[in-house]
Amino acid sequence: MEKNLYEIAFERYLRSIGRPFLSNRQERRFLMQDGATLKNFDDIVADAEGRNWIVDVKGRLFPGGRRAAKYWKNWTTRDDLIGLLKWEDILSVEGREYRDRSAFVFAYRAVGKKMPDARERLFFYRGAYYAFFVVPVKSYLREARLVSPRWGTYEISAPRFREIAIPAATFFGEPRARDGGGK
Repeated sequence: MEKNLYEIAFERYLRSIGRPFLSNRQERRFLMQDGATLKNFDDIVADAEGRNWIVDVKGRLFPGGRRAAKYWKNWTTRDDLIGLLKWEDILSVEGREYRDRSAFVFAYRAVGKKMPDARERLFFYRGAYYAFFVVPVKSYLREARLVSPRWGTYEISAPRFREIAIPAATFFGEPRARDGGGK
């Protein structure tokens, strides 16, 4: 599976702020010793203090939804949550510590007149404006509620999400530039 536009935009954003990251290929799921498979993460990203974070990018339109404009969609799946928590354990070996270091990056692409952040703080890439917000997985788990048992989806109420979501510029460090250079 190739990276989607949200993941590419986020990686361009990281390059623009000079933040080191390792992009993970997601063609196949990781095979565990017991034969189960594990969802891969998108990137490992260093924050301003040099700590590495396991990141899963969740692309959403802003606003989203078919019936009515819905802002701050932030649903994830059980597979997403379990995957990141297991990766924390897998990567925490030989002195490398990743426990409590996984996060969702919600990448919002503005498609309406209302913006997810002030325009000067948005990242422009390939003709679209993006805003990136980070929620560590442990914080997400404390706030999320099950939306669909059938599909295994979880979400946080929009007001609460706005309280706990951290702008990527704050979480990973302030950017040097805002424009991704894409047309």
